[in-house]
Amino acid sequence: MGKIFNIIWQSELDSTQSYFNSMNFEHLPDWTVIATKNQTKGRGQGDNQWETQKDKNLTFSILIKPTFLKPSQQFLITQIISLGICDYLKQFTENACIKWPNDIYIGNNKICGILIQNSICGDIFSNSICGIGININQTYFCLAPNPTSLKLETGNDYEIEKELEDILKYIRLRYEMAKNMNILVKEYMSKLLFFNIDKPYYYMGKRIIAKIIDVNEYGHLILITKDNNKIIASMKEIRFELNQ
Repeated sequence: MGKIFNIIWQSELDSTQSYFNSMNFEHLPDWTVIATKNQTKGRGQGDNQWETQKDKNLTFSILIKPTFLKPSQQFLITQIISLGICDYLKQFTENACIKWPNDIYIGNNKICGILIQNSICGDIFSNSICGIGININQTYFCLAPNPTSLKLETGNDYEIEKELEDILKYIRLRYEMAKNMNILVKEYMSKLLFFNIDKPYYYMGKRIIAKIIDVNEYGHLILITKDNNKIIASMKEIRFELNQ
């Protein structure tokens, strides 16, 4: 079997996601990976930044070309990446879960952030650039409100290059499973933080008590309130109250 991943290490980048966007990546092979041990301006959802210490963590972006998916199935990429990382973390802990839509938590603490950019050309799903930041050996954080890392969870140090190859293998396995979407969707829901549990949220600025019951094909969160009202929420409309 030939080489599966085309991994390109850079000594320092402001953002692996931005680096990809500056390239003519359409001509790069599927499963090209840009990785760095020193990302200075990592991007998160919206205007958020990803805090990372030099040589301590994994920050990388993957180019995949999921042409077997329809544009309406974009959220499956989120499920593929999220489940692949949870599979990887299962080697170290049974407590890994997904905070909708694609933050990876161990218990109530965040270990991984994901940023996905999809490109659609007509009715063809041409490519996805999947940016991933995962805390490996960092133990002190200045800005992140509820961080954790593999070292904080296990007490051990890890070799960054080896962990990258390991994570990619788990993600690739989930990618191959995406052709059986029913399995993927069910497993994503089973890993979802607070699934089917009454919890407080802020929805459209108002505090509510509700339980997550599903995520639709577009990635919107579906909840039922205690007085039996159904809510379908986008990321900008709902906020988790994690300290409850």
